[in-house]
This record gives sequence, structure tokens and C-alpha cells, in this order.
Amino acid sequence: MSHTILTEPTPGDADQVLALEELRTMFTITPDLLLKLSDEMLQAMNDGLAAHEHRANALPMLPTCIDTHPSGDEVGEVITLELTGSFVKVYQVELHGREAATKVKQQKFQLTNSMMKCGVSQLMDHLAAMVDTFLTHVGKNHSQQPHSTQVPLTYVISQPLYQTSIHRASVADWTKSFSISGSQDKNLADLLQLAFYKKKVPVVVTAIVNSTAASLLANDYHRKNTLLSCSISNGTNAAYWEKLSAAPKLGQSDSQGETIINTEWGSFGDDRQTSLPLTMYDNRLNRHSKHHGKHVFEKMVSGKYLGELVRWILVEFLDRRLLFDGEYTKELDTAYAFDTSYIQQITNDRSPDLDITGHILQDIMGFSQSSLVTRRIVKMVCELVSQRAARLMSAAIATVVSKRSDWTDANPSVVVSVEGSVYDSLPNFPRRLQEGLDRILGDRVQRIQVKVTKDDNGIGGAVAAILARQAKS
Repeated sequence: MSHTILTEPTPGDADQVLALEELRTMFTITPDLLLKLSDEMLQAMNDGLAAHEHRANALPMLPTCIDTHPSGDEVGEVITLELTGSFVKVYQVELHGREAATKVKQQKFQLTNSMMKCGVSQLMDHLAAMVDTFLTHVGKNHSQQPHSTQVPLTYVISQPLYQTSIHRASVADWTKSFSISGSQDKNLADLLQLAFYKKKVPVVVTAIVNSTAASLLANDYHRKNTLLSCSISNGTNAAYWEKLSAAPKLGQSDSQGETIINTEWGSFGDDRQTSLPLTMYDNRLNRHSKHHGKHVFEKMVSGKYLGELVRWILVEFLDRRLLFDGEYTKELDTAYAFDTSYIQQITNDRSPDLDITGHILQDIMGFSQSSLVTRRIVKMVCELVSQRAARLMSAAIATVVSKRSDWTDANPSVVVSVEGSVYDSLPNFPRRLQEGLDRILGDRVQRIQVKVTKDDNGIGGAVAAILARQAKS
């Protein structure tokens, strides 16, 4: 597995070359480090499965109370309400079985800052209004629907959930940019149902699931032998099928069944940061972030933070007068002003003079000029940050695959589902991730099929509702 990024010489004068080589060393994930990371994460997963109480460096490994694989025969119409970190999506999903096409209608609503920082009842009222708008849009206006025609609804949420059943869950800790008050230990399904009653919206909240669990259900519905579903977008998380007997905290050591576990692996390293190859730039980003000391792994790999990590590196290079002749700009000094999408554009810049890179540096980041050497250095910084993120993600995925070696050994083909803007848009990210999997998994990697999925959470929510209904009957 190659550890270099560019075959061309490191750009710049002697001081610039030395700084870039130091940076390359800091951000290179060697084969030995890959294996060490995987071993550390495996221990953190096992610790998280062992007991309800918190253990140092343990991953949350949250139960979802989904203990049944979809058969592929699930049919029915379900509304899915999905609360992401930036949007609310409402879906009308018609399942007709694995072998038939699934019909989906969708509407997206923008979350405002006030919605993300309000009381939990207010948030539920906003969500109920969005569902009501969507139902009118698809011709299911509540004034025309008798009570007996209530449609099942699944609430899909990209927050860590304390789940006691598929119908009952509270938020463990509001993440991303949310600051919701009054929700502690309260069942979100009940609160959402109350908001629907108040607005006379003809739906009944049938299930509540984390978004990664919904994605896993959708992929398992479409394709048998889907072991893991992970997201690498604004944040990162994964859910996978685990043996009930391998989770002591579930108290089912004699069970032969399986359950979906929401890993919340974005918090890996929170309690023992020596588990991760943190650089001084990671530490600066972490120190200045809203959730200081939390979701440390996520801050090294996800779309919300990669651009900010590049910004901190460029700021330090500027302060050392290695870039921009020491020219200060308000834009570079503004937190999160260097968007992760710029990494995608810069690393994909193949023009002889790196014109796209120059446009971003001058027209967006406010610099009066940027030499070709400066542009090449900035491109290399973006490449290093992107490559490390891919390698770290490969270690996380390989850990789950290795943990379920019984699954991979028993099946000729095992599906790993990956979705998210980072995986989709950063050039070479999929290849670099695959190289990491090759290194850690060895011959077992031949059984792994990495499948890219998009917008499957609505379908997964529908599957969850039908499984919940079947469990009741």
C-alpha cells in the first residue's frame, strides 16, 4: 500500500519543503498504525458492548432493539420523517417486496437555527407541521382522512438514542449543532405523536430509529448479507449486525439471534486520545470546537471538520511566512470559512496553473494573489488531510468486519454499505479506503463488497415500521 500522495517533487523552497515533509509525516497512516488503530477500536467496541455503565475509552455501542432481519417480503405504505444535521426530509414510501420496485416521494425542509436551539416540544411542533405540509403535497390532507386511515410513520434521527424498544427512545446527547432543551429521558416518539394529535395529522408514530440503523435496514432489505452501513458525511457513524450473545449488557448470552448495534464510532478516542494519531492541528480544532473533547474521531474524518482542519494548517503556515507572504485575510481567520467542498475542488484541479485552486484562494478566501507554488502547497495539504481521513475510515470499517469474522467466513459475499458526501465527492477517497481495507483484512477482503448508497434512510424507516407492526401482531 503506497503512503505517498504525489509522485511529483514536494513544492517550494527549502523551508516550505521541510514543513510539508513534516506535515506528511504527521498525517501518514502507516500499515502498522492501521493495525494498531483497528485493535484499539475493537477493544473499545467490546468494552461498549460489555456493560451499560460508561467505561473509559468504550464506544457507546447503543442497542436499537431491532432484532429481526428484513425478509425482503415486507410490503406497505409508510411515512418516514428524517431529522438530519441540516435538513428535515419527509418520505412517502411504498414497499412491494425485494423483487419489486420501491416507490418513494420526498420533500426536503431547511432547518433554521432557531429550530436547532429550542425546546423539544417546539421542535416536535415544527416537525409535525412539515409532515402536514408534505401530506397535503401528496394528496393526503388530514381534513379528508378519517381517523381509521392513519398511516404508520417512522421517526429517523441522526442523533445517539437510548432505546428501550423500537417504539421508545430518548436522545443520549444532542450532537452536531443542536441544542434542544427539555428532552432528557423523554420518549421522542410520544412527544412527536402529541404534536401530530394537536395538528390532527393522520399518522401514528410506529417506530423510532437512528439514521445509520435505518440505512442498514434499507440495504439489508435490498441486498442479503449486508453486515454494516456507515455514513461519512457531515459526521460519521455506523450500524452493524451483532450477535446478541456478544453483547453482555443485553443479557442474552444464550441467544442465537442478532441485533443492530449503533456504534456511535465518531466518539472513538474521546476518553483516551492516545488511541488516535492526533496532530497539533487536530488539537487546535478540537480546542476551539463547540463540543470540545467530544467526537474526536469524527473531527478527523467528516465533512464538517476536514475543511476546518485544512484552514488551521494554512493559518500556521501563514504565521510562519511559508505561504501568502504573511498576508492576512479575514476569511482565512474565520472558523469554518474554508469549506470541505473546497478540498474536493482543489484536489480535483488538473489545470496546468491550478486555476480552480487560485480562484478559491483569491476570490473566496480573499488573498490578493497566489503563486503556482502556493497553489501546489495548498493542494498537497488538502491531499494529506483527505488521505488520512480515508485511511482512518478503512480502519473503522475493517474493525467491524474483523469482529464479525464468523459472518464473513460463512458468506461468500458480504456487503458493506457506505454513503455520504465525503466518500462521494473527495477524489481518490474510495480507492484509499479500499487500500486500507486490503491491508487490514488480507485475503478476507475478497469477500467484501463496498456498495455506495444514497437516500436510503426513508426506505429503512419504512422497513422499521413494518417490522415493528409484525412484532406486535
